Amino acid sequence: MKKDAAFSGLEAAIVLIAFVVVAAVFSYVMLGAGFFATQKAQEVTYSGMKQTTSNLVLDGYLYGDQATFTALTFFVKVPEGGEPIDLARVDYLYGNGNIVPVKVPANPGNVNMLQPGTRTKVVLTTTGPGAGNKFTLEIKPPIGSPSLLVRTLASGYAGGVIY
Repeated sequence: MKKDAAFSGLEAAIVLIAFVVVAAVFSYVMLGAGFFATQKAQEVTYSGMKQTTSNLVLDGYLYGDQATFTALTFFVKVPEGGEPIDLARVDYLYGNGNIVPVKVPANPGNVNMLQPGTRTKVVLTTTGPGAGNKFTLEIKPPIGSPSLLVRTLASGYAGGVIY
């Protein structure tokens, strides 16, 4: 009888060791999954921060050279803390009246990379809608959200600032 009791103790020890091993493997798998999820969350966070800080914003007013302007002039900048933006990769979509917006070539001065906190003058060669009419301008940086500007020229507009 005493031999059976000792044998039961050995069986209990083996079962306990098996439970400990299974628990260790399970916890290792769970920790690995947790570290993987944390890493992915960190990547998503950094990607989101990069996109939100990579905005190109209008800095000031729009200017037209005459009543039905042939050139639209404005300043753009990257806010402080943002990412530098390659101005050669920025798209400008312009539309007036009922015309579907089209990509317009820009002349961003002699600046290639616009650094945070700095601004540059942009001149678009366009055809203005004329006094009393509406036009749209969309500024689309390569990364980040685009800026949509919708303006209606005053009925007596003859050039200058467009509010």
